[in-house]
Amino acid sequence: MAGFEVYHDKTDFDSLFEMDFDSFAKEALEDSAPALETSMKSAAQAAVAHTGDSELVKSIKASKVKKSKNGAWIVNVGPKGYSKVKLYHAGGEKERVYPVSNALKAIWKEYGIAGHQPPSPFLAKAVNDAEKETLDIIQRTFDRKAGG
Repeated sequence: MAGFEVYHDKTDFDSLFEMDFDSFAKEALEDSAPALETSMKSAAQAAVAHTGDSELVKSIKASKVKKSKNGAWIVNVGPKGYSKVKLYHAGGEKERVYPVSNALKAIWKEYGIAGHQPPSPFLAKAVNDAEKETLDIIQRTFDRKAGG
């Protein structure tokens, strides 16, 4: 749903700052992911219209930081798992019973459901609200690792 990615030329970074970029990138993302997680939960909570959606808010978690095949360090923050509520109105008077992923519920919130639910965008707000704090955290991680 939301995430941070760090790309680099490892050789330049390592020699310029005399530190291991991979170690810095992993630690910086681990340190800053909780700020995005908190911001996303807050923005999602503001978009919640009924108690069934509270599961969506509680399910928002940061993934483990990992290095991708192309060398980018990535952490994803978003809803995980499935809703415990399984009764949904499919439109009209017909009801359906099926498990729904919390990611799908987030999409319904973000973009709405035609003829049933208006959009309640929250993802851009969450990322924008977390930007300054996460950049500050990444800067502090850099300063600590650089000995400054």
